Amino acid sequence: MGKTACIFGSTGLIGTQLHLLLSQNESYERIVVFNRSAQSITIPKTDQIVGEYGSLLEFQNKLKADEYYCCLGTTMKKAGTKEAFEFVDYHLPVSIGKLAVLNQVENVFVVSSIGAAAQSKNFYLRTKGRMEEEMRKAGIKNLCFFRPSMLLGNRNESRFGESLGKIFMKIFGFVFIGKLKKYKAIEAEVVARAMMKVAEAKTGNSVYISDEIQKIGSMTFEK
Repeated sequence: MGKTACIFGSTGLIGTQLHLLLSQNESYERIVVFNRSAQSITIPKTDQIVGEYGSLLEFQNKLKADEYYCCLGTTMKKAGTKEAFEFVDYHLPVSIGKLAVLNQVENVFVVSSIGAAAQSKNFYLRTKGRMEEEMRKAGIKNLCFFRPSMLLGNRNESRFGESLGKIFMKIFGFVFIGKLKKYKAIEAEVVARAMMKVAEAKTGNSVYISDEIQKIGSMTFEK
């Protein structure tokens, strides 16, 4: 029997790519996506569950899987308040980690951010770091965090400042060498591919920084 993967945040930049990649991988028999609102999905092997993230436990039995992928994330501008941002980038991943333990899901892969640190003076990076620390406390056997730099790819929403940053990164990306290499922008598809590769390797508790993600995700995938 093939594996079942569950994706939280399947409509985002990385989640969209991950959903497609997993569906094309013969190792996976079923892909569960949890969405707040019903989406029109044509990707094969997919079961969609619609509900509120604040009520995850109500869907515990429907969210049984071999692997959890947490691709959730927002911005302060979109969230509007620090509390709303923390809900998406801290509380929801932590809740998913706890649900993984309840459902005996031993393999959990989480998108974080380069520079994530619980003691950071930057609110965004501090929140990501706190999230990582709290998820580690859950006792998940194989918990991996992916810390990409600026993501490249086509979003469903427009982010003006981010768009300018992407243009800069594409023009001046060549200057990100040596110690700066890890800050070079990275394609969302590369991150998704790296997550899938790491899942197959079952590396145990690990943290992958952007340049390492680039290296892993750029390799030709072999089932």
